[in-house]
Amino acid sequence: MKKPSNTAFYLSIGLLALFVLVMIFGTWLKPHGISPEDKINMLQYQDIDGKTRYRIPPFAPNGTFLLGTDHRGFDILSLLLNGLKYTLGTALALTLLRFAAALPWGLWSGMTGRMRKLLSSLQWATAAVPAFVFLYPPLAGMYFGLRLDQVEKADPHNKLLFSVTFVILVTVIGVSPLAHQIADRTRYYSGKMFFEASRLMGGSFLHRTRRHIVPSMRNEMLFLFLGEFMQVLFLLGQLAVFHIVLGGTETIGDDDAGYRITLTTSGEWLSMIAYGSRYIRLHPWIILSAGACFAALFLSLQFFLSQLKRRYGEERQLM
Repeated sequence: MKKPSNTAFYLSIGLLALFVLVMIFGTWLKPHGISPEDKINMLQYQDIDGKTRYRIPPFAPNGTFLLGTDHRGFDILSLLLNGLKYTLGTALALTLLRFAAALPWGLWSGMTGRMRKLLSSLQWATAAVPAFVFLYPPLAGMYFGLRLDQVEKADPHNKLLFSVTFVILVTVIGVSPLAHQIADRTRYYSGKMFFEASRLMGGSFLHRTRRHIVPSMRNEMLFLFLGEFMQVLFLLGQLAVFHIVLGGTETIGDDDAGYRITLTTSGEWLSMIAYGSRYIRLHPWIILSAGACFAALFLSLQFFLSQLKRRYGEERQLM
């Protein structure tokens, strides 16, 4: 059997490596500063009649700011380069929390057969409806009910309460579907002869898990982890469109000025999406820039995962 070309596989690695490099070095690659002293209150220019005029941010994309600026005059490109690490770090932490709860549950249920019906019922209940439908009502109720959209007036204890609730709900909603998948694969490998031989020879639960189940599921675990990471990232993006994000924001303007705008302090991509979606008509370059970068990240991860699965399948066929 002729082995197909690996061009697409290496291309997927290259795309993923690009985002990893931006995550690591983005802070030093940004062309403009995003510190308080870098704020731009207004710019002076001459109109066609030679009169002096003034413009206030946000500025549309131009030769100086390739992706435009936000309401503080901060360069959108610089914010995005700086903020990727926070987005990936948040999604990674939530994915690890899901795995920390689902992995032992799935392994134990798959090997012992206990709580199988409960796990199947929970999996059905959470998978039947999109996770966003479960999460948005309580999170939106807390976020806007506690006035967390008014950053400077928000009680720090309420911010902490919301953050803890956010993490718990996003984690819990994904545990049972993930545990169900792990349990199914564990049951499959538990039926193999080598596993039964280990059990008959007196191998303990931990021994059989460590020496037989986990090595057999190593590649599948990687696929599950990447798939779960993408699900978490997509769910966070959905919540961000409806302005539900974790901390790291500041407010400009006040009631006397007649406006109040919440912006990200770090350029974190989900907060950029939440901010840009509010001004999609007036300043569309903000949401277009953040949304395009987020979509490119998600599609690159999807491309890499599909190529990884394809390569693994090819190797299995060639063995």
